[in-house]
Amino acid sequence: MTFIKAQVLNALHSRAVVYAIFTVLPIVIMIVGEQIALPAFVFEHLMVILVVAAAVAGGPGPAVASAVSGGVGDNLLLPEPIGAITGVRDAVDLGLFLVVAVVVGWLVNGLRTARANAVTAARREQEAREELDRLVATVTHDLATPLTAIRGTIQFALKNAAVTQVDTVRLLSRIETAAVRATSLVRALADTKSIARQSLSLDLQSIDVRAVVEPIAKMLDRISDRHPIGLALHPSPLVVNGDAERLGRVVENLITNAIKYSPAGGAVEVQLTEDEGSVVLTIRDYGIGISAEARDRLFEMGYRAPQAANVAPGLGLGLYTAAEIVRRHGGSIGVTAPDGGGTMFTVRLPLAAHSGAAESVSRRLQDMPVRTSRAVH
Repeated sequence: MTFIKAQVLNALHSRAVVYAIFTVLPIVIMIVGEQIALPAFVFEHLMVILVVAAAVAGGPGPAVASAVSGGVGDNLLLPEPIGAITGVRDAVDLGLFLVVAVVVGWLVNGLRTARANAVTAARREQEAREELDRLVATVTHDLATPLTAIRGTIQFALKNAAVTQVDTVRLLSRIETAAVRATSLVRALADTKSIARQSLSLDLQSIDVRAVVEPIAKMLDRISDRHPIGLALHPSPLVVNGDAERLGRVVENLITNAIKYSPAGGAVEVQLTEDEGSVVLTIRDYGIGISAEARDRLFEMGYRAPQAANVAPGLGLGLYTAAEIVRRHGGSIGVTAPDGGGTMFTVRLPLAAHSGAAESVSRRLQDMPVRTSRAVH
C-alpha cells in the first residue's frame, strides 16, 4: 500500500511539473519577446508550437493551460499598445487564438493516444502469440507422455501375449492411468475455453462427495510407488448439489499436482470432513511447497511459480480451472504452507441440506465476469 501511495504521489508530482512548465513558458517567451521586439506573428507561431509540445508531453490539459497562459498573458499582462485588449477585434483575436490552440492540442493528443493504443495492441498481440506458442508446446509435451505410455504398454502386451506370466491387470492399469491423464488434459483445455467465454455450464445433481473423491484417490494411488495416498473419509454421506464430473476434475488436479511437485517422494494425505454446514476436502503433500509470493497469484491463469516450473512442465491452467469450478459451486479454495513443509489445499463446498440454493448460486456465478487468473501448477 505504501508503495502504491508513493507511485501515485510521484505521478501527481510529475503531472504538476508538466502543468507548471507549460504554464510558465508562454509568460517567459512573452517577456523575452517584448525585450527583443519580437513581431506578434512570431509570438503566435511560438505559442502554437508550445501548445503542440504540451499536448505531446502531457495531453490536452497542459495544452489548454499553455494556450490560456499565452493568450491571456499576451493581451492582459503586456502593457499597451503591445498586449492590452483595446476593442472587439482584440477580444475576437484572443478567442480565436485560444480555440485554435485548444483544437491543435486536442488533435495532437488524439494522435498521441492513438499511437499509444497501437503500441499497446501490438504488444498484446505479440504476447498472445508467444502465449499460444508456449501453450501448444506444453500441450504437445504433456500429451506425448501419456500417449507414449499407452502405446508402449499395448506394444508390450501384444509382444508378450503368449507369455502366461504377463501381469494383464497391471498393464491395463497403466493404460487406464495414462488415458485418464490425456483425457484430463484435453478436458482442462476445454473448460478453460468455456470459462474464458463465460459459457461453462454445470450439470448439478445431488451427489455424495465421497463417491467422487474415493475412486480418484485409489486410481491415482497406482501412479507412483513413492507417493502413497492416504485417504480419510467422513463416515456418513456428504451430499452437495454439484457436477460430479467437474468436481472430480478438481480432485484429480489437486492430487496429481501433489504427486508431480513432490519429486523426492512422500505421502499425499487426502481428507474429507464436514464443518459448519460445508464439505471440507484437504489435500496435503510434503513436496517443494509454494512461496508466499506465489500463493498470492496461485489461481491466475497461466502463472507458474518459479520453483514449480523448475520441477515439471505445465500449462498453468489446472488450478485456474479448479478455482473457477469450485467458485461456480458456491464454494471456496485456498492454499496454506503447513508445518513440516509441503503444501495443503483446502476446498469447501456447501452441503445440500444447508445450501438450499446451490443451483441458483451457480447460475448467478456463471453470469459474473470471469477473473483473470492463472495457476501455479
